[in-house]
Amino acid sequence: MNMNIKQAETLSGVSRRNIRFYEQAGLLCPERDPENDYRTYTDADIRTLKLIRTLRMLDMPLEDIRSVLQGGLTLPDAASRQAKRLQEQSRRLDAAIRFCGDLQQKAADAATLDVDACLARMEDGPDRGWFTGWLQDYRAMAKVEHLRSFTFTPDTPVTNAAQFSDALFAYAREHNLDLVITRESMNPQFTIGGIEYRANRYYYPFRGIPTARIRCFVCDPDFAEADVFPGRLRLQKALHYLTPVFVMATVALLFLLPRGLLTTWWGLLILVVLLALGVSGAWFNAHIFYNDKDNQSHDS
Repeated sequence: MNMNIKQAETLSGVSRRNIRFYEQAGLLCPERDPENDYRTYTDADIRTLKLIRTLRMLDMPLEDIRSVLQGGLTLPDAASRQAKRLQEQSRRLDAAIRFCGDLQQKAADAATLDVDACLARMEDGPDRGWFTGWLQDYRAMAKVEHLRSFTFTPDTPVTNAAQFSDALFAYAREHNLDLVITRESMNPQFTIGGIEYRANRYYYPFRGIPTARIRCFVCDPDFAEADVFPGRLRLQKALHYLTPVFVMATVALLFLLPRGLLTTWWGLLILVVLLALGVSGAWFNAHIFYNDKDNQSHDS
């Protein structure tokens, strides 16, 4: 029986976003309906999704799950590997809990804490792996976000649909991409590596000269999220996109707090202005400069 993605989501218990993610990661290869090119899912695909869900609940890496599904690794061997990882994680968590206990008992306050000794212990001791988990999850989130949208500056004018297509093809040649235009217009649609995108042209002043920039973003509203726990994912996305706000807030507080200026009206005005600049910078980064591809290769 062939099913659409909504039915596959209901039967497997895997969200549509994660189904898309597993497809892009090469864990699932659904067929397409020849009449409308929509993905269709079979009973075998549902079983595969349930198996993936089971193994992900054990926190098994996607690389090992892919090897199991492709026959390069047996399930008992994969389970043995994961058991060793979980045992190591358990030791690291125990070490982190002991570390917290030491801070409770031995550290009077933050001002007297020997931070150099703490950092050395985290970097060189068994606690390190637990703390680096955040960095690994952040990288996974950033990789997926970089697939969601990217921008570039064309070398030629973009004043009509043909020139827009030429700019996209030139970008694809420069970065060795398999780009196929599916709709030519001033808001074209195209695919890269099977991912469907649409593009907009913006003008941004550079040294007083209006400069065209092309922003490309995925068409699918259910495009996959990184395989990261939801709470951590939301926090890491905020850090990823709102860095200018955090930077401006930190600068403002470091400047204003030691001088007691937050108690004055003009000190609060400075804080508001700096936060507004941070918000403006975050908006421009997200909509005009995010994941700039002028000097990068596409991670598709």
